[in-house]
Amino acid sequence: MIRCSSIPEDTSKRKMESGGTAARESNGKPNNDVVLLERICTAYIKATEEKVRYSEEYGASPWWEDIQANHLFAVRDALQTRDIPKLRSMYENFFQDPSGKGLVRLPPGGTSANYQFELNDEDRWLVQEDMFYRLGYWRKQTNDRFPVSVLRGPSVGNPFGVMIEGTLIPVGAEYQHACADRIANLTSRQAIVVEIGGGFGQMAYYLLEANPEIRYLDFDMPESLALAAYYLGKSAPDRTMLLYGELSSLRDSIAEYDIALMPPWEMGKLATRSVELTFASHVLSDLIPTAREKYLKEIARFTGGLLLEIGGEESNETLASLAGYYDLLFSLVEKRPSDWNVYRAPEAREWERLLRPNH
Repeated sequence: MIRCSSIPEDTSKRKMESGGTAARESNGKPNNDVVLLERICTAYIKATEEKVRYSEEYGASPWWEDIQANHLFAVRDALQTRDIPKLRSMYENFFQDPSGKGLVRLPPGGTSANYQFELNDEDRWLVQEDMFYRLGYWRKQTNDRFPVSVLRGPSVGNPFGVMIEGTLIPVGAEYQHACADRIANLTSRQAIVVEIGGGFGQMAYYLLEANPEIRYLDFDMPESLALAAYYLGKSAPDRTMLLYGELSSLRDSIAEYDIALMPPWEMGKLATRSVELTFASHVLSDLIPTAREKYLKEIARFTGGLLLEIGGEESNETLASLAGYYDLLFSLVEKRPSDWNVYRAPEAREWERLLRPNH
């Protein structure tokens, strides 16, 4: 188990540590995951069977293909063979297990082989100072409207993070909460919000926690959807959740569910202008050109309001290939720096862009 708790005492009540075992629910009752995990396996198997038909138009980024091939073989096998005990064991600890590779933001020192963190003093201080920088940036982005306690997340996945004044802040929480707050401020109370590449569902958790009437759709690759279904199914059990293959018509059923987790080729089933806001964080520019073009066309079609996109500064070559798609399909409303990663990567140039589809 990961323990990053030996930050010097002069940090007062702040320390890096694990959230402890996730073997029991927050109400003290034992886990009863079988039905949820069976649903996840069924949806995953169907998505992987059909993925090959859509690989050119809706293929994953090269980065994700590498993660899938080299790090997710164990969880993919468990999903494919419906090995529920094995899958449960991995998902209960996904913050610290290879099944979360590529979806959980790791501190330096973590190895992809066993996910044990052996931090030297330099790494430990880097983790601490980076986290405190990001918390300061979170306060700035949210206009200091929230106490730190709002970043407390569920114990699902055995999260690790920084303990501040009795609150364990899971890794990445400050960024995901700020994105959720930004989305909420740009939408109505009963909005339909789409996320492209929602990871394990951390942003969705904060969005739905604070905005119970919002409906959330995530379009992502099968392995990410499987983990997001577990995380959201466990952390928001009272929410109705639709997984791939459970109903034939996404268009007709979306109004009946709080959460829908679908592979990207299901985008075409959304009604035109049916979505108030689409959100994408570090996804669209990573796609292969044919997939990027298809995603952007679909987003422009089904988004009636705004596209909120966060990503890195593009190379001249990538900018040239993207310019035609964006200029044709969207109008820029606002562009501002996104400085979340400046402490670790001072040379990074990242931006948040708000765009409106040209209907």
